[in-house]
Amino acid sequence: MDNSPSDLLPIGAHALSADPRLADAVRQFGSTYGYDYFDDGAVRRTLAEHEAALRRLGRGGLVWAGSLATAVGIVWLIWAATSEPENTPVAVAPPAALLVLALAAFVQVNLQGRRKLRHPFLEGYRHVLAAALAHGAPVSFVPAWLTGRGGGSLDVAPLPSYAAPAKGPATGVRAASVTPPPKPAEVEEYERIAERGGWHDEAGWILVVAGGVGVGYAVVKDLPAAYASVLLIALGIWTWIAGHRLGRRQQQLSGEARRYLDELTRSQAAGAPVHELSPPLRKLLDTRL
Repeated sequence: MDNSPSDLLPIGAHALSADPRLADAVRQFGSTYGYDYFDDGAVRRTLAEHEAALRRLGRGGLVWAGSLATAVGIVWLIWAATSEPENTPVAVAPPAALLVLALAAFVQVNLQGRRKLRHPFLEGYRHVLAAALAHGAPVSFVPAWLTGRGGGSLDVAPLPSYAAPAKGPATGVRAASVTPPPKPAEVEEYERIAERGGWHDEAGWILVVAGGVGVGYAVVKDLPAAYASVLLIALGIWTWIAGHRLGRRQQQLSGEARRYLDELTRSQAAGAPVHELSPPLRKLLDTRL
């Protein structure tokens, strides 16, 4: 199987085995849930299968039907409430019922998603990651989908609490014989650019609109000094141009960042620890091309 950024695991078997205490905990979780979490290939395939199932659910027929019913219900409700004021209670009943059905569809999708996240394999793997973090093992990332995190910051299925045994420093910890690849300068530049980007379009629009309002005010009120607001329009255009250049440079560097993630994947398979990824690399890892 060809390596790709999506093949990178949160933590590999070599890192799980480096600390005997962590290895014992992972074996216990494997025995409890009936899976071998030291088998990187099987873990990778099973994680991909569950992630794909959740993505299908999020794009499935219930979601489309609920979204369509919501849009139709809102438009219908507004039309019914404004077109026939004398029969408003009767007129709004059908669109209100449609909105209730849409809500029921979304609730059903949410319940199905929660059930999928409670699959024994995923439950056990969340325990594995929690134990790895508690033992100080190198966890490169915690998949957002694994904890059920959507657009907000609330985890539907968070990692369970786990306290490493208080027995002092671990003994017999094996040092990794393979080291991860050094981060190229291009990747560091990509991280810097990605963290700064994302605001140029909005700022440009605000400046252009503000400048246009100022110029309009100058014309209507015959106030020559207000014509200086044309500088805001020029600044907005400059902001757009700067954002375009920044985005183009980021696109150029994204190839280097993806190759770096591929190298991390190969080094992890060879036994190298992969430490926590930066937010830009984590976001790039989530991208499925």
